[in-house]
Amino acid sequence: MLEAIGLAMAYEIVRILDANGREPLRANSTLKKQLLSGEAVKVTQGRSARGRFEGYTANAALTLYALDYLQWIDSGRKKQAKRIPIFALVKFIKDRGLKLRDKQTGRFSRQRVRLKGRDGSPAVSVNRLAFMIQNAIWRNGIKARPVIAPAFEFGQHLVDLYLDEQLLDGIAYDIEQQINLSYISTKK
Repeated sequence: MLEAIGLAMAYEIVRILDANGREPLRANSTLKKQLLSGEAVKVTQGRSARGRFEGYTANAALTLYALDYLQWIDSGRKKQAKRIPIFALVKFIKDRGLKLRDKQTGRFSRQRVRLKGRDGSPAVSVNRLAFMIQNAIWRNGIKARPVIAPAFEFGQHLVDLYLDEQLLDGIAYDIEQQINLSYISTKK
């Protein structure tokens, strides 16, 4: 049950990120693939002295794993804060095959953009583009898109719904009554 709740929380994170019309996650996003796969959720349960699972106890834990990129989406970045490392931006650019922004749409273009650099070279290098992105983020910051807190609230709601103490007591009582009835019927 905890694993199902964890998957529901991961789906909720993806739903919140995709609901943002201006900046939804890409279809082939590594973060999206990780959250939607089963590898993002790990459940640990306590075991008794005999090695049997104890069920939902205080030592049962649900852990969600995501790329560290999710924390930057969630918290954003302040203006003129510490600069993003160039090597991380170069990796970002190479992974996505980005060149420069298209002037009409404002999105990064995958086509070759011909600009004359200061030294007269015909195209902008990856390092130069990374430096330009680094300066833009340092100057303007990145707007936060809170997704983790709403997903955990959703998960808490599911835990409260499914692990309601009175509900569990009622189910246990019903099962006990069924066992007693079947035991009585087998004696005859």
